[in-house]
Amino acid sequence: MNATQYNRLNELLSQFSTLTAALEGAEAEIKTVQLAAAQELLPKHAAAKVGLASIEGLIRKLCDEFYEELFPAEKRSHKTPFGEVMYRKSSSLEFDDEEQVVLRIDQACEEEEARALAEKRAPLFTVAEMLRTKVEPNLEGLESLTDAALHLFGLKREHKDNFAVKPFAMKTDKPIKKPKV
Repeated sequence: MNATQYNRLNELLSQFSTLTAALEGAEAEIKTVQLAAAQELLPKHAAAKVGLASIEGLIRKLCDEFYEELFPAEKRSHKTPFGEVMYRKSSSLEFDDEEQVVLRIDQACEEEEARALAEKRAPLFTVAEMLRTKVEPNLEGLESLTDAALHLFGLKREHKDNFAVKPFAMKTDKPIKKPKV
């Protein structure tokens, strides 16, 4: 690279830096204007959020009270012309003492690797699969174990019923079809 080319590079970098600073300034001004414009809408927004949470609580209470009627025979959702209510199953792994769980996993993995080596097979699970670099239980890896195996590590599977309300939504993004003549 000769001196002329190097000077051209510096000139372009200078222009780039100047434009970047100008862009950042303009974006900051836009955010300021947006915040000022939104100030009058914030109470309306907060009221809508509080109202939605309150109504969702009332809907949940009604659905819990009339569960058998709304969700017969293992059905987990109920649609109406005004929206849909549903229960979704989920589970998570819980433990009381993280250090104890880590020690048990570490010990079990050592034993499993020794058994696998003796039996000339791949281990069923390894420390790398069950523990993260920051030494903590790898809940994603442990998720596949049975409840009995989880108990060995001081874990228990917690099952939950998650409730959701899905509002009616009109499909306004598609053009109206013209009737066939």
